[in-house]
Amino acid sequence: ELDDWFDKNHATFESHDRTAQGTALLRGFDLVKKLDRLKADGMAAIEGVLAQNESTSSDERVTSLLRGFEFAARLADILYDELLDTDGAHAVRRSLDAVVQALDKVGRGRAVLDALFESPDARVRGTAAAYLIDLVPERAVSLLGEVEESEHANSAHFNAHWALLAWKRERKSRFNYLSENHAQR
Repeated sequence: ELDDWFDKNHATFESHDRTAQGTALLRGFDLVKKLDRLKADGMAAIEGVLAQNESTSSDERVTSLLRGFEFAARLADILYDELLDTDGAHAVRRSLDAVVQALDKVGRGRAVLDALFESPDARVRGTAAAYLIDLVPERAVSLLGEVEESEHANSAHFNAHWALLAWKRERKSRFNYLSENHAQR
């Protein structure tokens, strides 16, 4: 809808028709409100996954957290790539960190993220690999290399690149950085 709005109103904004420009801007404000609502709903869904009580079985909790991880990985990259919403993307990335930390406390721990290596979505595969590179380096490095090669100038590409760089320089995964920051508090 946003792309369509830009396409339809490009000429309007170049014109001197203030009434048409005002009408177009009002429609744009409505779209921004809708996007903000969608982002808030997405964040609430992730928070809902994290807030699940401990009465759920370990398997149910893991399944829910994995779905939350997939959703958050896609949402973060969409916010950044499509909407240029860096603050929103960073907030979702912090929620992703919380999902991984919650996963690390149940079942097989964060190792279950390896199931996401088969995702058709490069954003999900690459994000999972960034958190697991220290546990399964051969698979994660290969996968991150594939994502870096196949994606161009988007979040999936850059995230894969930075995860590989951190691994080459410091032998650390995203999870290692989280653990260090948590220990320092």
